[in-house]
Amino acid sequence: MSAPLVYGYGYDEGRAVELAALREVVAEFPKRPDLWRPGRRRILLAGIGASHAALASPLYALRADGVDASRSDCSDYPVAVGAPDVVVALSQSGRSRETADLVRRFRVDGVDTLAVTNARESPLREAAAATLTLGGYPDSRVSTVGFVVTYASLGMLADVMATGRVDERWAELPDLIEESVARNGAVLADFAAGPLTSGPVDVVASAPQLTTAEAVALLFREGPLVPSTAYGTRAYLHGPMDCASAETSHVVVGGTRELALARQLLEKPTAVLTVTDGTEEAPVGAVSVTVPAGLTAPQRALVEVCVLQTLVAQTAEARGNPVDEVAFSRHDTKIAALAELQGGGAGTSAESR
Repeated sequence: MSAPLVYGYGYDEGRAVELAALREVVAEFPKRPDLWRPGRRRILLAGIGASHAALASPLYALRADGVDASRSDCSDYPVAVGAPDVVVALSQSGRSRETADLVRRFRVDGVDTLAVTNARESPLREAAAATLTLGGYPDSRVSTVGFVVTYASLGMLADVMATGRVDERWAELPDLIEESVARNGAVLADFAAGPLTSGPVDVVASAPQLTTAEAVALLFREGPLVPSTAYGTRAYLHGPMDCASAETSHVVVGGTRELALARQLLEKPTAVLTVTDGTEEAPVGAVSVTVPAGLTAPQRALVEVCVLQTLVAQTAEARGNPVDEVAFSRHDTKIAALAELQGGGAGTSAESR
């Protein structure tokens, strides 16, 4: 059985310090030498849980830049198949069983492997040929700091994969997040104390912002124990939206098509919160929060997640379900050592970056 996880922060404590960690990561990341070898254009992004959610918006950005990229939750690769140039595996703890196992299998099969993790030492680091470690920042059970630093690192790495350099706007993000959280706090508090006091939540986002939907839905479920499901906008239009009712609240993230969706949903007696960049007006009847315009999709998703972390905290308070209270003891999800995986280890990492 895996050793129990020890968390350095509660959820609110983690939110209070995550921007300081983000400032450190965005300042240090561009200084790392030999970060990415050019020529690797077929990329498999791998992760599970919150890490899988973190892959969605960077994946969209890579594809938009012409990179042949795909995403796996690790459990859908029973064997190493296909021929990616590199597997990039994301895990905040570096101990996710499925992620370490997938990396081990691909490395044994001769595929280049790179792990991105917050942990200084971990089974994932042992499994991968190369590892980008972020310093071992303390985290909360419902991840705050760990998600923010690993996601930001992946987002900057995706910039390097696509263009050879880190987009300079990452340096502005901590200040933009701080301002956005403060500006939208009162609106989010009212929405949490009203529609979100009961019932499930659907979180819907445009394809570029899918990380926001998947990460926030998971926060709702893991934190205040709110039944919540993430959808891409186009998939939501093909049936799931038909269940809109007074019992279900909606968080809709994106732009023109998402505002149109909000208008459609408001034909029913249902609550809708829109999250946009403010360049278009939200429909009458919707509650609206805005994030800065002019960001890349991965950058904007991080702002959105941090803003909606506040909504999760306020919903927990409104429902009387403490975020830090454990619902289940997890079995067979985290591993203490690579040798726990069937078939044994793949050796130690050849380099650390």
